[in-house]
Amino acid sequence: MAESEKDQIIRKLKAENKGLQEQIAYLRRKLFDHKSEVLNPNQTSLFEKENSVFNEPEQTGDQSSSASNQVRPKKSKKKTRREKVDSKVPVRVTIIKTADGKCPAGHSGIKPIGTRYVREEFHFIPARAYLEKIYEQTYKCEQCAHDTATSGLFKPLVPPALFPHSLASVSLVAEIIHDKFVLGVPLYRQLSGIRRLGYQTSEATLANWVNKSAQQLLPLYEEIHWHLCSAHHLQGDETPIEVLREPGKAATSRSYMWVARTPIKQPNSIVYYAYGTTRSGVFAQSLYEGYLGVLQCDGYSGVQPTWK
Repeated sequence: MAESEKDQIIRKLKAENKGLQEQIAYLRRKLFDHKSEVLNPNQTSLFEKENSVFNEPEQTGDQSSSASNQVRPKKSKKKTRREKVDSKVPVRVTIIKTADGKCPAGHSGIKPIGTRYVREEFHFIPARAYLEKIYEQTYKCEQCAHDTATSGLFKPLVPPALFPHSLASVSLVAEIIHDKFVLGVPLYRQLSGIRRLGYQTSEATLANWVNKSAQQLLPLYEEIHWHLCSAHHLQGDETPIEVLREPGKAATSRSYMWVARTPIKQPNSIVYYAYGTTRSGVFAQSLYEGYLGVLQCDGYSGVQPTWK
């Protein structure tokens, strides 16, 4: 090998050696040199023997469980499907029988010896609509015709219509009121469902039915208020609402919905709503007029004159 080639190899190896030494020095600085971040001198060390965080032996599964104060969470009782169905829901029992009254081998003369529970299913019957045409039967009493010298014709008493000259029935109006005030479905959305059932009407007609029904239920509403004022303990409050197209008031003006109720855990609890255009004490006095029991409310000054 020529002298010049040997020198080149030596220089190359020295350069590689120098590079490796620089890499080792860099890695040593990264691992063992002081960092630039400032440490709290009072911070507890993880590894020093005197102030170490891990200076106590870790409890293992072999140690006594009585030495541990750990509270184990209680497992909640698994609910069954029966607990989710109200006891008032009607129950229908279905027993699956053979279609032809024969055993799988084709023999007749089989007899049932028992049943085995399989499963439960919760069913829903969709709404059905029909048009009822009501006629009144005409009768003739021969005895009355002979005794009174008349024709003896008579007709039975026909129950009055819910609303005169209207197709509204009690079941239809009750469903409309339930969907609006219990489920919160607006009348215009109910209208599309009624039309799909085959009855073409308008939102104004549904609104008139609701208003007329409220007028017919006014005696029941007053009876509920009388029972409410007879209770020993009441809970009351009021909340602001905005009413659209209210005569004499802007749509952004405040009205109030007052509510009074008996305690929720009381049997046959009563919830009474009263609409007022104002929050004045005059309306509160009319709402609680004649009440002599205990009223739980927010301390609104307008209610206080009721007991003076």
